[in-house]
Amino acid sequence: MNFLIRKYLSDFFILICITLSLNCTTIGFHEKDKLSKMNFGEIKTIKVCTIYEPGIDSEEIAELFAYWNEELSLYNIKVQSVDLKQMERPGFYGTDIIHFLTSLELNENCDRILYLKGRNWKDLAYEVLTLGIFAGIGLKFEVHGAVETRSNTRGYIKAKYISTLQLLFTSPKSTLVHEGYHLLGCGHQLFMEDCYKAIYKVKDLSIQEREDNNFFPSISVDGRKFSTREQVNNALIRSE
Repeated sequence: MNFLIRKYLSDFFILICITLSLNCTTIGFHEKDKLSKMNFGEIKTIKVCTIYEPGIDSEEIAELFAYWNEELSLYNIKVQSVDLKQMERPGFYGTDIIHFLTSLELNENCDRILYLKGRNWKDLAYEVLTLGIFAGIGLKFEVHGAVETRSNTRGYIKAKYISTLQLLFTSPKSTLVHEGYHLLGCGHQLFMEDCYKAIYKVKDLSIQEREDNNFFPSISVDGRKFSTREQVNNALIRSE
């Protein structure tokens, strides 16, 4: 019975996320008692190669990563932005961005690749044409970020917002935390216990696997483990 209740609440939680612009700002509700009983071991650093759209400055990027690090301190994890590169958006839709990111190899400095999407006149025009059920007041059906699921090593977020009402429901910082959990192998759930277990698994994998000590491993949605960059590159690029 408890399982059915949790399953129902989880489905309801996801439905609310969809209703609120397909963009819940959390993976689930924290369970402090369960979290306090888990030992996530020594501090590990995840190196994130960061690509950003023109119009986003270094101060904004630093603030985003500081906020993300505050959340990840719960698990003795740090994220470090490396190899910053400014680049025009590789396509209009989120699917275009993900397709581009999966064509990039993880180099020796990267554990994850993140694209920070900006804001331009095309976005504004698109929003006007795709007003949601709250037409005219600024709340729209949008996807504010995504992570590819074959390796959980690449993702993007919308790092610029324009609507005050949108910011009542989400923000670039909360979107980054949300997608950041996906980059650690977490899915969507009402409560965070399963996410804690996923993070524990990927951190434990980083200790067990010694093939590439300089790489923070990943686990895909279907449970495939990646302990080296070569494995990730083979799965996403060389298998195409």
